[in-house]
Amino acid sequence: MRKLAVIGVGNMAKAIIAGIQQSDVDVSEIVLFDKNTEQYSSLMAGRCGYSTADSICHAVSAADCVLLSVKPQNFPDVLEEISSLEDHQKKLYITIAAGITVDTVSTTLGGARVIRVLPNLPMTVGKGVSVICRNNEVEANDFDFVCSMFESSGSNIIIDESEMNRIISVTSSSPAYVFKFIDAIYKGALEQGLSDNGLVDAICDVFIGSAYLLKMSKETPEALASKVASKGGTTEQALLRLEQGNISEIISDAMMACTARADELGRKDK
Repeated sequence: MRKLAVIGVGNMAKAIIAGIQQSDVDVSEIVLFDKNTEQYSSLMAGRCGYSTADSICHAVSAADCVLLSVKPQNFPDVLEEISSLEDHQKKLYITIAAGITVDTVSTTLGGARVIRVLPNLPMTVGKGVSVICRNNEVEANDFDFVCSMFESSGSNIIIDESEMNRIISVTSSSPAYVFKFIDAIYKGALEQGLSDNGLVDAICDVFIGSAYLLKMSKETPEALASKVASKGGTTEQALLRLEQGNISEIISDAMMACTARADELGRKDK
């Protein structure tokens, strides 16, 4: 059984920990470090015991696997502190920061085994999508272990790291697009004078049902949209207005901006 150190106990780390606590992932103990110790109070109990450390070094020393859940701008300081530890390069590291490459972490930590993961916010309700890649030093049992960690809170996609910055706009940032779209429908409903009672729940159910239908039907999104939009009907008029507003181009531009920012963070990281 592995001991897992968690450096940075924010919302995403809490979701990962919650998944571990409710599953049979091969973790016997979780060692926590966060500058804000209040973060520990909301963690759920489960089959793994918790302990807390008074420094990053103490947390890493007590574990054989380390989840690095800190902001990209804090990574240099965190890695520098870890690199001062004897035998730090023998541990397995998992990074979930945007723009921080496997090679950067591995090189800074003396050739350590590193797996990079991009989770998304729905992980906090057990419906996340995590994108995973690894360096050549990682063996199959380590990779399988990390995959099981993130499968406990959703589903995984395995890709090459060369695609990581581009997929951020597809899986990690896209929940924000969905929330914005729901908000736009909600506000549009209010503008038409509809009652606020239960509107957001109803719109969420429409999104959940539509996504489930698309996933199960194996049809393309465009094909299903055409099934909703009958010739000369109400949906056709709505879709025409969306097309006039270049919604596809707007979303594509937003995704490109997301990728450009990830590339920028990666350059700052080097």
